[in-house]
Amino acid sequence: MILMKMSWIGMITSFFTFTKLNMHILILLISLEALMLSLLIFLFSFCLVYKNSYSVFLVLLTFAACEAALGLALLVSILRLRGNDLVTSFNSMKFYA
Repeated sequence: MILMKMSWIGMITSFFTFTKLNMHILILLISLEALMLSLLIFLFSFCLVYKNSYSVFLVLLTFAACEAALGLALLVSILRLRGNDLVTSFNSMKFYA
């Protein structure tokens, strides 16, 4: 039960970080990863308490790994294209220039 409470605190904190600290793309990606890890801890503790199968946990863990790899690849391509990772530098009219 303590893992569930800790994961709720982690989810609330990472969601607050995602909504309020949105200056750099790296901060957004780290807060999304923290949200996913808190969700994984919650799901793992739920499976432990109610003795469910771990297949949903493994699928979510796979999605978390894919999300982290895709986020890093996008961050590297944005840094090479623009030279910075500021969210304010994004404009729909000049995305490729």
